Amino acid sequence: MDDFQSGELCAYYRLCRYLGIFCIDYNPTKKRFLLRRSLVCYVVHFALQAYLVGCIAVIVIFWGNSFKRELTLTGNHFDRLVMVTALGILVIQNAWLIWLQAPHLRIVRQIEFYRRKHLADVRLLLPKRLLWLIVFTNLVYMANFLKTCAFEWLTDHSGLFVVTTLGFPLRYLVTSFTMGTYFCMVHILRLVLSWNQSQITAIIEQSADIKKSSANLLRLRACLELHDRVVLLCNDEISLVYGFIVWLSWMFASLDVTGVIYLTMVIQTKKSLCLNLVADIVWLSPTLMTCAASFMSNCVGIQANKTAKILAKVPRTGTGLDRMIEKFLLKNLRQQPILTAYGFFALDKSTLFKLFTAIFTYMVILVQFKEMEITTKSANKF
Repeated sequence: MDDFQSGELCAYYRLCRYLGIFCIDYNPTKKRFLLRRSLVCYVVHFALQAYLVGCIAVIVIFWGNSFKRELTLTGNHFDRLVMVTALGILVIQNAWLIWLQAPHLRIVRQIEFYRRKHLADVRLLLPKRLLWLIVFTNLVYMANFLKTCAFEWLTDHSGLFVVTTLGFPLRYLVTSFTMGTYFCMVHILRLVLSWNQSQITAIIEQSADIKKSSANLLRLRACLELHDRVVLLCNDEISLVYGFIVWLSWMFASLDVTGVIYLTMVIQTKKSLCLNLVADIVWLSPTLMTCAASFMSNCVGIQANKTAKILAKVPRTGTGLDRMIEKFLLKNLRQQPILTAYGFFALDKSTLFKLFTAIFTYMVILVQFKEMEITTKSANKF
C-alpha cells in the first residue's frame, strides 16, 4: 500500500489543497482518498476569491484610469475587457471546483483504483516531469510579470492598477495545477485503455483454442466492461468537473491570444522581435496549457476508438464470442467524443481550428474599429 500512498498524482492533490482549489487528500490511516476539509484550504480559497472580486470591482469602477496612450479607445477597452474576463473566469473556476468536490473525489478514487490494479508495474514518468515543468513555467511567468511591473507599469500606471494585475500570475498558478491534474488523469486513463486493448488482443489470439473458449468469453466480457466504465467516467464525471473549466479556458483563450497579438502590433518598443516573441509566449502560458490538455483529450478519444477497430478485425468463430463482439460494435457504431467541454464541443484537434477562427474574427473587428477611430479623428481636425 506504500506505493499507492506515494501515487504520482498525490503531489498534485496536495498542492491543489494548499492553493484552495479543492480539499482532496490521501488518508494513510483509512488508506483511501477523502475530502480533508481543512481550515487552511478554505481560508486560502475565500481570501483568493475576495481578492479577485475586489480587483474586478476596482477595474470596473476606475475603468478609464491608466489607459495606454499608445492604444486607441477600442484597444484600451478591449485590454480592460481581457483583464476583467481573466479574473472573472478564475472566480467561477475556483467556485466550480470547490462546489463539485464530491464527484471530483469519485474521479480521483476511480483513477487511483485503475492505476493500482492495471498499471502497478508501469512507471509513470509524465506526472513528475509535468509537475517540474509547471513549477518552472510559473517561476518564469512571475519573473516576467515582476519585470513588466518594475520597468513598464509602475512608471506609467498607478499602484492600484498594478495590484489588480497580480490576478494574472495567480490565474496561471491555479490554472496550471488544475489543468496539470486533468492532464495526468486523462493520461492514466489512456494507459488503462491501452492496457485493456493488449488484453483483448491476447484473448483474440487464444480464441481458436476451444478448451479455453469459456474462460476467454469471461475475460473478454470483463475487458469490454472496463472499456465502458472508463468511457463513462470520461463522458460523465470528468466532463462534468473539468469540462466546464476547459470551456471557460477556451473562451478566454481567444480573447487572450487576440489581446497579446494586438498589443504587440500596436505598441512600439525598443525590444527586438525575438524578445517580444519570448515575452508573448510567456504571457500565453495559460492558453498553451489549455491547448496541451485538449491534445491529451484527443489522444484518449483516439485510444478508445482503437478497441472497436481491434474487434472489427476478429474473424468469426461461430461461438458466443461473435455475439459479444457484434453487440459491442453496434453500441459503438458511431464514434462519439470521449471528452467534451461540458457538452459544448469535443476536446480534440478541431478545437484548435475553432480557436484560430475566433482569434482571426476578433483581430478583424479590432482593426476595423481602430481604422474607424483614426478616420474619425482625422475628420474632426478639419
